Amino acid sequence: MSTSLPLAAVALAAVVGGCGSPGRGIRVDVPKARAPSVTAQVGEEVGRLLSPDLEVSRAAEKRLLALDPEGRDRLVAYTNGLQGERDVRLLNVLDEHHALPEMPIEDTLDFLIWKATRPERYYVIKAQSRLMDLARTDPQPLVDRMAREGPGFPVLAVVLGLNDRQEALPALLDRYRRTDDSRERSAAAEALGRLVPQHRPRAAGPPGEIARDAAAIEAWYRDRKERAAEAAEAEAQDE
Repeated sequence: MSTSLPLAAVALAAVVGGCGSPGRGIRVDVPKARAPSVTAQVGEEVGRLLSPDLEVSRAAEKRLLALDPEGRDRLVAYTNGLQGERDVRLLNVLDEHHALPEMPIEDTLDFLIWKATRPERYYVIKAQSRLMDLARTDPQPLVDRMAREGPGFPVLAVVLGLNDRQEALPALLDRYRRTDDSRERSAAAEALGRLVPQHRPRAAGPPGEIARDAAAIEAWYRDRKERAAEAAEAEAQDE
C-alpha cells in the first residue's frame, strides 16, 4: 500500500496541473453583445435630461426636442410608464412635442411658472399664453398661488391684471404693501393700475407714498364692494 500512495499523488497532481492552465486547448465561443433596445436608449436619454449636470441635461434636451415623429412616439410611450414623473425639464420636452399629460392644476402651474421664467423668449410667450387662458377660465388657482410666497408672482400678477380679474386685487394689494422685492412691487403696481386705473399706484417710492397709494386703492375697493352688496340687496327686495 505504501507504494500506491505516491502514484495516486502523482495522478492527482496531473489533474490539478491541468486545471491550472485555463483556456489551453479550449475553444471559447462568446456571442456578440446585444445592442441596447430602443426603450433602453430612450430611457438613457431621459436619464441624461434629468441629470444634475446642467450641460448634460441641456444637450439631452436638444436631442430630445429634435426627435422625428417615430422617436417622439417612443418617448411618449416610455414616459407613460414613469408613473407621474413631474420634472419640469421632461414636461417641457413633452409640451414641445404636443404631448403634455393631463395634470392637477398645481402641477400645471409649477410647470408654466417655470417655463415662463426660462431665458428663451419663445418659451416665455407660450407659458404666458397658457396662463392667460387659465386666468380667463378659472382664475382662482392663479390667485391662490400668487398669494403664497414662492416663485411666479410677477408673471401671475400681470396675467391676472391683463384679464381684469378683480378677485386678485386683495392679494395684489397685500404684496404691493409689504414686499421688499422691486420686481414684485413693480408687477403688483402694473396689475393694480390695470384693475384700478383711476388710482394707479407708483412702482417705487418712499414707504409713506407706497402706503398712501395702497390706502387709496383699498378705499376704492371697499366702496365698490359696499355698492355691489347694496345693489344685490335692492334687487332681492324687488323680486
